[in-house]
Amino acid sequence: MAQSNTKTPKAPEPQIKKVDIAIAGVTYPIFCPVHEQEELLSAVSYINNYALDLKRDAPSLSQESILVLCCLNLYEKIHANQRSAEDRLQKDKQSEALLNKIMKDAHSIL
Repeated sequence: MAQSNTKTPKAPEPQIKKVDIAIAGVTYPIFCPVHEQEELLSAVSYINNYALDLKRDAPSLSQESILVLCCLNLYEKIHANQRSAEDRLQKDKQSEALLNKIMKDAHSIL
C-alpha cells in the first residue's frame, strides 16, 4: 500500500493585523496591513507627541478637539509640502528654459 506524501497546506500569513495605538493617553484598535505597521507606528509617534503638546498647553481640550487640531496641523503640513514641490518644479522649468536659451545663444555665437 502506497503512503501519501501530501503535506497539509500551511495557512497563509495574515495580511491585516490589529494594532493597538495610543494617542494622548487613549488607546484605539486599528486594523493595518502587515507591511504598513512600521509606518503606522511612526505616524502614531508623531501624532501622539503633537497631541501631548496640545494637551499640555491646553489641558481643558477634549480628546476630540485635540484630534481635530492634529488633523488640521497635518493638512497644513501636507499642503505646505505640495506647494513647496510645485514651487521647485516651477523653478526647475525656469532654470531649464534659461539654460536652453543660454546654450542656443552660445551656439549662435560660435
